[in-house]
Amino acid sequence: MPVVSPLRTKESKMNKRTILLSLLILAATSFTYAQKMVLSSVWRDSVIAIDGNLADWDQPFRYFDSKSKLQYSIVNDDKYIYISVKTNDEKAEMKIMRAGMEVWFDVTGKKKDIATVRFPIRTDSKLDMTTDPMAPEQQIVERPDVKKMKVDWNESTKEVHTQGFKNVPAKWFTETDSGRYGIQVAVSWDRYDAMTYELRVPFSAFYKDSLAASDTLHPISIGIKANAMDLPMIPSNTGADVTGPAGGGMNTMSNGMSGPGGMPNTMSNNQRPQTASAQPTLAIPRGVADMGIALIVTMKLKLAYK
Repeated sequence: MPVVSPLRTKESKMNKRTILLSLLILAATSFTYAQKMVLSSVWRDSVIAIDGNLADWDQPFRYFDSKSKLQYSIVNDDKYIYISVKTNDEKAEMKIMRAGMEVWFDVTGKKKDIATVRFPIRTDSKLDMTTDPMAPEQQIVERPDVKKMKVDWNESTKEVHTQGFKNVPAKWFTETDSGRYGIQVAVSWDRYDAMTYELRVPFSAFYKDSLAASDTLHPISIGIKANAMDLPMIPSNTGADVTGPAGGGMNTMSNGMSGPGGMPNTMSNNQRPQTASAQPTLAIPRGVADMGIALIVTMKLKLAYK
């Protein structure tokens, strides 16, 4: 049996500690680097029409978030900040159009004075279940239908909700009325059925009346969030025989007791119905669980100045 000297054992332990310390330092450095990453806005001299048409924006967009499937760009002048978002992911579109979307601004970085624009407003965030026409005993969860979303959107009353802005009431108002407070927002689709979102917010509503060159030294925080859909309840006894055991005697309940309240269930099986209608089974489309997860993009943004 080989003998390991105490010196070599001590040296091995020191090497392990050195490696561990190096990994911790590397992790801390990576975290610090990630925390210091700041996105940049672009100075814009010309006016941007807030109408859901992205012809006013440079293409392709400057930023893309792979987790949320959202593309976005941000520009500003000395009076306004403009945000545009685009996605051709149908699940993301469904979350935005039915569960709602919000964009928030935080100048202090302390999450105390957050100003938020909610648009579209949450309307019908519950996923429906329908019977599979090819298998009547099965139910399927609805899938995103862009054509239907577009029709529903065009026929809806478009409301905006704001909260936390200066000189802007925390209230609901229509899309057309939002311009009275300098805040304008619009949603549409392009010819490729990609959903487009545009937002304009005056700096005076959450920061200061007019931007100065020194303001580019202090990044602000911005968040974009598409809310989660409500997933349907999945039957736990799908396809189960609800009549109990086929033999006679006591009926053992699922909670381990022999009957309600722990009392024996003396009803024999010949007094119980021997069959019951089968419970519908639920076919879960692949990735449907993703619909129950909100899409969130947060950033530190360095404002631009001419």
